[in-house]
Amino acid sequence: MSDYHQSGYGPQAGGPQQPYGAQPGWDTGVPPGGYGYPGAAGPPPAPGYPTGPAYGPNPGYGPQPPSPSTSPAMWAHLGALLTITVGSAMCCGIGAVTGWIAPMTIRGNDRHQHDPYVRHHATQALNLGITQAIMAVIGVVLYVASGIIFSVAADEAQRAGAGLAVPLLTVIGIMAANGIAAIVCAIIATVKATRGELWTYPRLIAWPISKG
Repeated sequence: MSDYHQSGYGPQAGGPQQPYGAQPGWDTGVPPGGYGYPGAAGPPPAPGYPTGPAYGPNPGYGPQPPSPSTSPAMWAHLGALLTITVGSAMCCGIGAVTGWIAPMTIRGNDRHQHDPYVRHHATQALNLGITQAIMAVIGVVLYVASGIIFSVAADEAQRAGAGLAVPLLTVIGIMAANGIAAIVCAIIATVKATRGELWTYPRLIAWPISKG
């Protein structure tokens, strides 16, 4: 027999020849009847990976909402805080009445006028600065008025004693408590603004004079 017949490519004796393609007994990896769903060209998708138009676009792709402008919002509070604390310590209390300048500058910037996040925080910091400026003026007026009233109404014995210290210390205590509360709230507001969160000062610390 020739090599052609021995190789199995030609007609063989003993019965009809099998056509080219899948041969009996070969494991093609495809179960009988296909994969069980229409148009399947391969194995079914792995669990946890849905496909098809019914699932819509992948939520991890596509345009995402812009992140809030945390840096200018943070500096609105931090600028007011530094002006009130450091400015007051270095300039004999002048910083207490100028804490509104930094947040007003940030809010009035052209880039931030249409940013609701920055405007919210800048407005809150502006109200803090204005409130603390008013409280500083009220504190000075009360301090001076207490001294004048005491000196006019007190007799010689009271003037010689420590009676004047009572109203003066009362005014100082009220102003100190308000200042410490304002500093704590300003620190909290700075952290909130850095994290991208909205926050509003208590009304006793920042009167809602300016609206966002």
